[in-house]
Amino acid sequence: QSVPGKVPGSMYTALLDHGDIPDPLYRDNDVKYAWIGTANWTYSRPFSVSGEISQATQAWLVCDGLDTVAAVVVNGKVVGRSDNMFVRSAFNLTGVVQSGDNILAVNFTSAVSEALARVKNSPYDVGPDCPPPAQHGQCHVNQIRKEQCSFSWDWGPSFPTQGIWKSIYIDAYSNAIIRDISAVVQKVNLQWVVLLDVFFDVDLIREVTGQLNVTLADLNLSYSQQVTVSPRNSSIKLPLAVPTTITVPLWWPNGYGDQPLFNLTVSFTSGSDTSQKSIKIGFRTVELVQEPVSNRTEDGLTFYFRINGNPIFLKGSNWIPADSFQERITQKELFFLLGSAANVSINSLRVWGGGVYESEEFYDICDQLGILIWQDFMFSVAMYPVYPEFLDSVSTEVRHQVRRLKHRPSILCWAGNNENELGLRQNWFGTRSSFTLYYDNYVELYVKVIKSIVQAEDSTREYLTSSPSDGKESEREGYVAQNPASELYGDIHFYDYSVDQWNASSFQIPRMASEYGVQAWCNNESLADVFAPGDFSRYSDMVDHRQHHPGGNLQMEAEVNLHLNLPNSPDEKSNFVDFIYLTQINQAMSIRTQSEHYRRFQTRLHSDGRGLTMGALYWQLNDIWQAPTWASIDYEGRWKMLHYYARSFFNKYLVSPYLRPDQTLDIFMVLDQIPAAEARSADGRLFFYPVTSPDTLLKMGFPKDQIFKVASEVARASSGNVTISIYDYSSFNVLYTWRSPFDIKTTAESVFTKKIPDLLNESKCPGVENCLLSVTATDNNKAVLSASWLPLAYPKFSKLLPADLKITSVIQVDENTFNIQVSTNAIALFVWLSTVNIPGHFSDNGFVMLTPVTTVQFLAQALVSVDQLLAELHVRSVTDVKY
Repeated sequence: QSVPGKVPGSMYTALLDHGDIPDPLYRDNDVKYAWIGTANWTYSRPFSVSGEISQATQAWLVCDGLDTVAAVVVNGKVVGRSDNMFVRSAFNLTGVVQSGDNILAVNFTSAVSEALARVKNSPYDVGPDCPPPAQHGQCHVNQIRKEQCSFSWDWGPSFPTQGIWKSIYIDAYSNAIIRDISAVVQKVNLQWVVLLDVFFDVDLIREVTGQLNVTLADLNLSYSQQVTVSPRNSSIKLPLAVPTTITVPLWWPNGYGDQPLFNLTVSFTSGSDTSQKSIKIGFRTVELVQEPVSNRTEDGLTFYFRINGNPIFLKGSNWIPADSFQERITQKELFFLLGSAANVSINSLRVWGGGVYESEEFYDICDQLGILIWQDFMFSVAMYPVYPEFLDSVSTEVRHQVRRLKHRPSILCWAGNNENELGLRQNWFGTRSSFTLYYDNYVELYVKVIKSIVQAEDSTREYLTSSPSDGKESEREGYVAQNPASELYGDIHFYDYSVDQWNASSFQIPRMASEYGVQAWCNNESLADVFAPGDFSRYSDMVDHRQHHPGGNLQMEAEVNLHLNLPNSPDEKSNFVDFIYLTQINQAMSIRTQSEHYRRFQTRLHSDGRGLTMGALYWQLNDIWQAPTWASIDYEGRWKMLHYYARSFFNKYLVSPYLRPDQTLDIFMVLDQIPAAEARSADGRLFFYPVTSPDTLLKMGFPKDQIFKVASEVARASSGNVTISIYDYSSFNVLYTWRSPFDIKTTAESVFTKKIPDLLNESKCPGVENCLLSVTATDNNKAVLSASWLPLAYPKFSKLLPADLKITSVIQVDENTFNIQVSTNAIALFVWLSTVNIPGHFSDNGFVMLTPVTTVQFLAQALVSVDQLLAELHVRSVTDVKY
């Protein structure tokens, strides 16, 4: 049977579009249609070329991405093969393609069967062999260079795609053409230098001489040179120096400044032929600082990034593929997801090593929004083979991807893999009995091959062999540290579902947390298209099927039950919808607690060396299907409660209350979104402090026209007042208020403390179960910098009154903006607004109502009337859960 197929595309979407299969994401269709991934598929079509192309000295079929194992046949002749999803392939058509009609066929072999065949030829086990049964996945994905999560993951289904997943086209020429340009930007002795690489495809039998022209039009810079290229010397390197008399606007991460981008255009003319390529670059410096945190060597090393000389606290998340079928990811969807990240002050994302190197559109948007990218190479939670053909393929992949991406100002660093150093050291893959073998293979792949290529291609960024790792300490210990998750070096991944994640003392105090997370269900409205009515039950087969994390449903129940009462409605759907809501509360509060914990520790150093935490990247931003996962935005684009909370815990200025283990309320002010610099105390300890001197800001590279604005913001935020109010749940009245001035000298400081017994006595609060704390930080002009709240006892043990919430009015402000007034007769916790089918997000959600009336804005993504919005708008709070 033949069906029409789109390019870019895969066989799943071709079958779906043709009506041969239903929605692959519906119920358990990922298992029902597993046969699609184990069959072999062929893409074929006739094509016509002109006589000019068929007679050209060189004619090449260029495939930007074949997924994955394929033989390419033109007019019955195999012109080439591919077995790596992440490389561009070019196949010589000279003498094969003919004027007029031709036939192209790309014969794909099932990645599942190819992976199994490679295992059978392997002299030793390269684990893990198969995913846990809960994932309903396929085996041995580490044997092939393909999107690793396409065989399943603990947050996603198994869809081992085949297809032409990127562009395919013919290039014909008789001299030479520019195939790629790439560049890195450096600052050398106060002068900006663009180090440019130009890569040519050249006639195979002769040298070609032509004129190379380079322009940076926005800076009025140009360069011209006659060059000669040949099959042996097919690339040109040249530095383009920007005169020091030109003031270059700097590119900054989100929240620190603007993101100016400049067109860099390169053309090559030989005879009557001209080819041209353009890229956008930004001017910024990046450094990873790994230095002693104190005079004591046992205290370890720092681990943080400087951008333009400024220490940056990475506030962010982790990115996974936005769809199992890459061809369905639109630029609009990427703008929405990445824009939603920037909207909540995220300045960094880690492109996780089990997915794909993302599209040009993805990195374009990150460049525009100022989102720094920690870029993993695509190796994750596994050992990998190291036979010569595999390493050759990896070498081509790494070289191609670094050259493709290194010009982008958003690229922060390169990392060799996700969790493989930790997995090797901790025997996740059964490697202990032959540790030396697997250790040697690990070093061969990530150090001898990948590191050497990255350093040759990009001297401006750090290469880390793994995440997590101990950074320089891992390197010192032979690239596999005794404890790759040390809190004294590098980055950590933290997951422990047995601890109380609303209690900050449960967490580690690392240099950087590049992964940490808690599961929650997607919004119940997002399940409507993939669940049958009978599936809406906490214990249905489909609820179990959708949970790919072993034991995940029980873990979520235990976490919810620690802080909130579990629902007990006899109506199964109501019970399930209540449970979804409670899991989102737990996720939001858990990640809020942990994220604020990391931010508070950016200037503190414990006596045991822990502290100076300079990054918090929660797992994960986006979803790949409708299921319980760690994401803050579900697959349908609905923000979960966590994403609304990120707007507060990643706020430009953060007031952060928490309860210390000694039952002391401690309130911190954190100002890590302002220019900062490093200083050391007499004992060698490092800390960060705000920069207010215009001269210092000039030296750091701030444009002159931004200095007054930035310096005044620093002054505005570093001093002011905190107001702490105690509310009794029995009324809207404030029992007591404390006001305390603050004038902080570092970027994170405690500004108010009080023992809980003293707090209760002074406020006349009967007990922690009766009261809630509200905190507001204002500047000296009484403008609000940040606001927060804290229950003195978990809601499960609090004396909350039932809240009767109502939508009292909806007023349209403009075409897409609506003011929604909500009323309540009692203090309400975790007030949640939702719409059934109207896409958009609220200005706040999951909030606390301490007044009888509040107004929230809704920003609709589609045209909608007031009546339509009212008909679909719902509101609830935690006391609406049926017990």
